[in-house]
Parts: sequence; structure tokens; C-alpha cells
Amino acid sequence: MGMILTGIVVTGAIAFGAGFYLLNVQPEPPAWQVFSTESTRVGDPGHNLVGQNWSGNPGNVSAESGEKAAS
Repeated sequence: MGMILTGIVVTGAIAFGAGFYLLNVQPEPPAWQVFSTESTRVGDPGHNLVGQNWSGNPGNVSAESGEKAAS
């Protein structure tokens, strides 16, 4: 009987200690802040990704084939 009560008390003490520790831990910053760089070019993807003759307006291609361009 004593071992059972000791086990219950030890389990409660471990649970209390873990709860106290987890509530007082400083939160880590999110990954998008930790691994961000200022040199990433998001606004300028370059000239070689879409081809040399691309006008920047995808509606031009479908308008030439007789379809209405999406607006």
C-alpha cells in the first residue's frame, strides 16, 4: 500500500514540476523569423524563368488564339 501511495505522490510531483517548467519556458521565435535573409529576391525573379518573348500579360496568348482574355 505504501508503494502505491509513494508512486502517486511521485507522479504528482513530476507532473507539477513539468507543468511549472513548461509554463515558464521562453517561447522560441517562429522558423520564418529565424531562417529569414534580407538578400532573397522575391520581387525580381529574373529574366530566364518565363522566356524572352513573354510580355508579362498572360491574357495576350489566349486573345491571339480567338479566346477571350480573362480580366
